[in-house]
This record gives sequence, C-alpha cells and structure tokens, in this order.
Amino acid sequence: MGDRETVQTEADEGITTVRTNVGDQAEQKENKDKDAEKDVEKDKEGRKRKAMEPRSDVWDGYHKILVGGLLKKAKCKYCGRELRCQSKRNGTSSLKYHLGICKKNPNKNVDNQGTLQLVATPDSSVGTVGTWKFDPEDLKKSFAEMLIEDELPFVFSERAGFRRFMAKACPRFTVPSRRTATRACVSVYDVEREKLKDFFKHSCERVCLTTDTWTANTQQNYMCVTAHFIDSDWKLHKKIIGFFLVKGHRGEDIGKSLESCLQEWGIDKVFTITVDNASSNNGAIKYMRKVLNESNCAIAEGEYLHMRCVAHIINLIVTEGLKEIDVSVSRVRAAVKFVKSSPSRLAKFKKCAELAKVDSKAFLSLDVCTRWNSTYLMLASAIPYEKAFERYKDEDPYFQIDLEGQNMPGIPDKLDWEKARKMAEFLEHFYELTLRVSATQHVTSHTYFHEIADVLVLLREWCRSSDNIRKEMGKRMLVKYYKYWGVKWVQKEGDKDKEKEKDDLLNLVIFFCIAIDPRFKLSDYTKMATLEMFHDNGEELWEAVNKSFRSLFEEYSALYGTSSKAQQPVNSEKAPETSKRLMRTVIAQKMRLDSGGSGTGSSKSELEKFLAEENEEDRKDFDILEWWKGNAHRFPVLSHMARDLLAIPISTVASESAFSTGGRVLDDFRSSLTPMMVERLVCTQDWLRRSTILSVEEDPEEIAKIEQCMFIVSVYVYFIFQKTS
Repeated sequence: MGDRETVQTEADEGITTVRTNVGDQAEQKENKDKDAEKDVEKDKEGRKRKAMEPRSDVWDGYHKILVGGLLKKAKCKYCGRELRCQSKRNGTSSLKYHLGICKKNPNKNVDNQGTLQLVATPDSSVGTVGTWKFDPEDLKKSFAEMLIEDELPFVFSERAGFRRFMAKACPRFTVPSRRTATRACVSVYDVEREKLKDFFKHSCERVCLTTDTWTANTQQNYMCVTAHFIDSDWKLHKKIIGFFLVKGHRGEDIGKSLESCLQEWGIDKVFTITVDNASSNNGAIKYMRKVLNESNCAIAEGEYLHMRCVAHIINLIVTEGLKEIDVSVSRVRAAVKFVKSSPSRLAKFKKCAELAKVDSKAFLSLDVCTRWNSTYLMLASAIPYEKAFERYKDEDPYFQIDLEGQNMPGIPDKLDWEKARKMAEFLEHFYELTLRVSATQHVTSHTYFHEIADVLVLLREWCRSSDNIRKEMGKRMLVKYYKYWGVKWVQKEGDKDKEKEKDDLLNLVIFFCIAIDPRFKLSDYTKMATLEMFHDNGEELWEAVNKSFRSLFEEYSALYGTSSKAQQPVNSEKAPETSKRLMRTVIAQKMRLDSGGSGTGSSKSELEKFLAEENEEDRKDFDILEWWKGNAHRFPVLSHMARDLLAIPISTVASESAFSTGGRVLDDFRSSLTPMMVERLVCTQDWLRRSTILSVEEDPEEIAKIEQCMFIVSVYVYFIFQKTS
C-alpha cells in the first residue's frame, strides 16, 4: 500500500509540474504579444499619418471648420449654416441632404416639373406666361444660334465679362469653350439643313434662283445661290442654299458651281435664274439651260430661264443719264461738303437752320459720286435747308471764298436750288422703284410690267423737256432702256417662210406674270400698254405673248392636268354614275363635231374660263397670293403656273444682301475662317432669321437721330478742345 501511495503522489506531482510549465509558457506568450502591441502603438505615435483628401463632391458646397487641428463642423457656402461632420459620428449624409434642401443653393437638383414664369416673346414687348425647366443641351443650342444670328466670334464664349454675367444669371449653365461652341454651330447647321431638305421635298415643286458672285477681303471669289418658291399654303419663301468658293468669274465656272449646288440639295426643277447683266452670266445661263434640258426638267426647254435683274438695269440707265451731271447739283454737293467738314461749321449751320425755322428731321448727307441713289439722298436732305444755306453765307465768310475759288463750282443760288429740286423729283421715281423691286418678303414678278412701263413714260417726258441738259439725259437713258427692255425680231437662218423670232433680251415671263394677275389678265389694258411701249413691233410682240402663254398652259396641263393621272379602278356599286359620265363625254364629242370643232361653254379650258371671267378690282390692299389660294380648286393647272410665275424674283438683291453678311462674318479679324465654315454661318443665319424682313430702304428718322447724336458729340469735343488749347 505504501508503495502504491508513493507512486500516486509522484504521478500527481508530475502532472502538476507539467500544468505549471504550460501555464508559464502561455503567460510568457501573452506578455510578448502585449509588448509587441505597445511597440506598434509607439511607432504609430512616433510617425504622423498622412491626411486623406475628401472624396465626396459634397465638400464643394462647404467650408471646413477645424478645432484643434481636427475637422469638427462644415459651414454651408450659400446659407452659412453650420453642420457637424465628424467622420465616425456624423459622416457626409447630413451635408448632402442639406445641399438638396438649401433654398440659396443654385446647384440643387430639381425634378422635371417646369417652373411657372413670364416668358418674353421676341416679336412683341408683351410676354406670355409659360413653364420653364433647366435643359443644358437646349441652352447650348440656343447659345450657338445666338453666335450665328448676331454674327459673334466663337471666342465670345470665353470672354471674362460674359462668363461673369452668366455665372450670376444662370450659374447652373456651363458656358462652352470656343471649340465646343464651334461644334455646336456646325450641329445647328446640319439640323437646319436636313429640315430644309425635307421641306424642299414635300412642300416645294419648282424653284426660282438668284445668284451673284463676290470677292472677299481674302481675295477669294464666293458665289451665293438663293432659292425662291411658294409652298402649298401659298407662302413665299427665300432660302440661301449655297455660299461657296468658285474658281473664277467665267460663265462655265459659274454654271458648274450652280449645277453642283443643286445636286447637293436634290433640286432638279428650276423655272428661272435671275442674274445681273455681266457677260459671264450669259454663259452660265446657257450651260444651265443645257443641263436642265438633258435631264428633262426645264419648262419650255429653258426658253424663259434667263431673268435680268431690274435693279441692276435701273442703275445702268440712271448712271448713263448722270454722266454729265448738272452744275447745280455740283454746287449743292460742294456746299454740303463744306458745312460737314468741321464741328464748328456744323454748329454754326445748326443755328442758321434754327433761325430759318427749317422743319426737317433729316440732316445733311454727302453722296458718293459713283452712286446715284446717294446723290438723291443728298439732294433730298439738302433741299429743305435752302434758307439755312443762304443765312450761312452771311455768317461764314470762308463759305463764299472757298466755293468760288479756283476749280470750284460756286455757291448755289435760287436757280440752282430749283434745278436741284427737279433733279431730286426725277431721281425719286427711280429710288422708290429700286426699293419696290428689291423686296423679298412679298411677290414682285406681277409688278415687273407696270414698273418698266412707268419708267418709259418718265423717260419720254424727260426727252420732251425744254431744258437741253435734261433732254440729252433722257435720250441717253432711253437708249439704255431699249438696250435691255427693247424687242428685236431676227430672221431664222435657213427658214424659207421668213419666220421671225424674238431675241432673249426681253423675257416674255414679264407678260405672263401680269396675265395670271386676276386684276389685269390679257385684257385690253395690257394689250394697249404693250402697243404703247413698243410702237414699231408691238403687234408682233402681243401675238407672241398670247401664243407663248397658251403654249405654256398646255405644257403645265400635261404635267399637272387630270389626263396625266392614272385612272382609278371603277367600283361596281357606282356603275350607273360612271355610265352617265361616259355618256356626257360621247355627247360632248358629237356636239363639237356638229359645231365644226368649236368648243361649248362646258368644255372650255381653265385658261379660257379664267380669261373670260370679269377682272378683279384693282385695290391697293389686293393680295394676289391670297386670291390664288382661295381659287386654286377652281383652276388647278393655272394655280401651278401661278405658283411658279409669282415666285420669280425680279432682282438679285436677295443674293447680294448675303454679301454684306459675308463681309461681317469674314471680316479682317476672322479672315482665317475656312470657306466651309463661312458657308455654314451665312446659310444658317438666313435659315434662322425666319421673321426678319429684308429691307434696303434707309430709315430717315433713325439716321437723323444717329447724325444728331454724332453732331452733339462732335460739337462738344470741339469746344472742349478749344478750351484746353
């Protein structure tokens, strides 16, 4: 027993010893881990941790508030409210929520619901109530349209003043850079071009063109092509479809460029092309006539294709008459030039005008000797100041000394003013005529005949004047008149019957346009006016007009008449009605045979019915487009003729006016613009300005206001200079 107890005791002691050793090892390991953790903490405390940059966009709207070097609060940039923002307790969720509800935050997100506001209308001073919502893409498009319409440079978007303004007016809109603005302008051009192409395809059948060439300040030759047409709603349209470079001013180059432009737009039906009287344009018209005939798209084989610009012919006629200008006009010009040469003379002349009680808003204007219309404006503005010039002669001794010096015309007297008044009255007719024929917002082709008839009456009266100078001027102008609006009948080569044909100087379309005017038609007035204008060959001309007009109607009948349409299948349920129509046709044929081939009242053509009806009253407010719109159902074929004839522009002002725009777009500061970009800017501006009325008439009241302001400034500067000197 003793031995067993001894062995048991030793075993228990051994187990205890083992347990004690294991516990010591675990305690030692735990102590080592604690020491290691303490070392790591010491290392962390010893080196400074790098601060992390805030990754949330919410910090763009807050100012950080640090307390003891630690971030404690954030202050809203817009309303100034302070919010807690400790990373472990608060985070950025509360900051983001506050920006969404902050009333002063301009960048807070909004829903798609529009905002009710007063929207200003461009054409009226009275606004309309509507809804608006922020659309950055729409704003970028509108910004590009503004650059195009207002002819602003692309760098305008990067100017500091404009950006400051936009930052306050619309902070949410990011103003594009000039390169982005350029791409936006090109995008607007592409969109508007596709719209116009679709419009040509569905709402236009045949177009009339005007074209002219222009040399830019970069010595590059540009060509402008403008399409004129009347849509299905009887509205007149004018669209620039090309503003591109041409190789030269030769007729073939112009013709090929014009052909290429029409191909790009998919336009193959052209009725007339209006050009000035340059010899190169004759070659261009011949080339285009050949192209249109080959494609079977010309009317009357292109016989009426060439239209000459009325305004250009008027300019040539008046310039020819004013080559030997009257001495009286030269004296008035010298007097105006003397008064406008210095501010002191202007101030003194203004006092003389007040003492003479001159009742005129227009101020003096100096003319350009090579432009007769400016000569008319000079005379029209100077004649009311006749008494003021007489007073000024006594106030300024240098006035008489300078004007009566060597190589000077002298001071205008009463006889000179009387002659100047007559000259102004004569030129006024041509000036107003130029304004009328240069209109582009209403049809003018039906007035062509009346305008040239009135000019002829004036020139014949001028030729019968007792004044030798006016008589000689009238004779020279009359020769120029008949050069472009005269009629010559030439013998056809190889014709045994000795038939005559008319040269192409006078386009018979002039008479066709008055023939489709329901106020005149081919009436006795039209015939008598034609015979009065052309004494020598008026009968032959009138016969040619009647024959050609009816031939043109037959051609349109073949294109748009009911016979050219495919026959519809006959419905069996309407057989009795169909048989009645067939019977009427048979009876009508027998009646024509019995009457020797003469038609009855029911078988008259549209043209005969139109000419047989009573003429409409010649009212001043008569709207020819509105009349044809209301009667197109009665004359379906004639209405197609009327749409094409009334769309003819009788002057090239529509194309020439684009050159002033091109000169502003391609000015000395933007001469590096490519021709493609110039074309896009000029064309898109014309397409966007749908409601802009083109007018070549100067506003006398507006000019008077401008000149009055300039006069006050010049006088003020003059007196300041006198005091300082």
